[in-house]
Amino acid sequence: MNKNMILRTAAALSISAALLCGAASCGVSDLINVPISTYTVEHTDVENYISVSGTVEGSNIVKVTSDLTAKVKTVNVGVGSAVKTGDVLCVFDDSDYQEQYDKLKESADTSQERLDSYHEKNQRALQEAKNQKTDLLRKAQRAIDSAVSARDAAYAKYDRLRQERDELYEAYPNEEDPLYQQYLSAKEQYELFGESLSQYDEAVQAARDAYNDTVKSADAAIQAAQEAIDDEKYNKDSTVQDQLDKLKESIDKCTVKATKDGIITSLNIAEGSFPTTEALMTIEDTSVLRINVSINEADILKVKEGQKAVITTTATGEEEFTGKVERVVNIMSGQITNAYTGEKAGGGYSAEILIDDADKLLIGMTAKAKIILDKKEDVLAVPYDSIKQNDDGTFSVFIAEQSGDKGGYKAKEVKIEKGMETNYLTEIISSDLSDGDIILTDVTTNGIVDGEDVNIAEPYTDPDKNEDK
Repeated sequence: MNKNMILRTAAALSISAALLCGAASCGVSDLINVPISTYTVEHTDVENYISVSGTVEGSNIVKVTSDLTAKVKTVNVGVGSAVKTGDVLCVFDDSDYQEQYDKLKESADTSQERLDSYHEKNQRALQEAKNQKTDLLRKAQRAIDSAVSARDAAYAKYDRLRQERDELYEAYPNEEDPLYQQYLSAKEQYELFGESLSQYDEAVQAARDAYNDTVKSADAAIQAAQEAIDDEKYNKDSTVQDQLDKLKESIDKCTVKATKDGIITSLNIAEGSFPTTEALMTIEDTSVLRINVSINEADILKVKEGQKAVITTTATGEEEFTGKVERVVNIMSGQITNAYTGEKAGGGYSAEILIDDADKLLIGMTAKAKIILDKKEDVLAVPYDSIKQNDDGTFSVFIAEQSGDKGGYKAKEVKIEKGMETNYLTEIISSDLSDGDIILTDVTTNGIVDGEDVNIAEPYTDPDKNEDK
């Protein structure tokens, strides 16, 4: 409680005491001499806010988990340890996994050797089939070439016999001439040879058919060798490889490394023991800190993302830190879990406040925050209890004006228009008030009327401006 609040409380207590005294022994006419609290008008900043509290947390919490059932061999960190990405946090005993892996690997290697030998044989058979195809097609092509050459030679001879026949036909003058007998002989040879030409054509076709048959036979042999190779994949035991992969994965998991920079905030394992929970430890990112706070149902609709916040902690005393509302959870939820202690509290609606500069803050510190809902700077404002509502719905305040030479005061009523209302001060947007005016407070309690003499107490100012001083 600040000095002004103490003064105001003391003044109020004095008034109450005086009233009791007056009622008991002094007489009602003396009540007007009781000092009335006052407030000195000045331009100031006014703001509406809601007060919340929570615990300082990391902006990103990572649970380090493991599904292994092995014993913890070494633990390299403790609560509060700072870690970097890739640091080894703990190591599990991997001897059982390694033994299973080695035995299975030995058996798998033996099986693989047999598969490799079988594969080499199949590869050789495939290559031999390809080579044999090349040799057989070369021979078949030579047979075609030979048949074609014989056919072409026969047709060339047939053309010569025809030419010889035609020349003799033109040469003999009559049938008695000796050339006539030569012509008949040439004609007979020509006709007889022509009848044999089909044999040469058939020989060429037979050679070509043999070539095509050779292609089909060789391709079938190659296909059979290739299918033998393709079938090898069905002979592999994928189950064994899957087991090896899983065992290797378990061995790798035995060395647990940090996946991000941060601070170890909880540790659930110890050397020589088996984990009792899946979560081994938690890492909190300390580069950006936050406060997870509960919001009352009456206030939740007022809170928006981006609103500024002023934060204090028990450890840092009066020092203020700024932040902003990063996320608002507009869904009624159960209790909120404290990330540092694991304790549950509160419930209902909640919000996350990111702290702008948290170099001096540590995870786990108890924090209070004011979420600024609305703020106006450099405006005239007066305490809410200095404002009187009139019967016609208008509002007034009373200025304490000096009267006479003895330093007395009279109450002067001034009509006002109200602006933004806060927890203590109310903005005045239209009035005859000026900086330095002394106005009377508790006007309703004191029953002040315009023009009456008043006895004033020491003026006080906005408690919120000095509440932490």
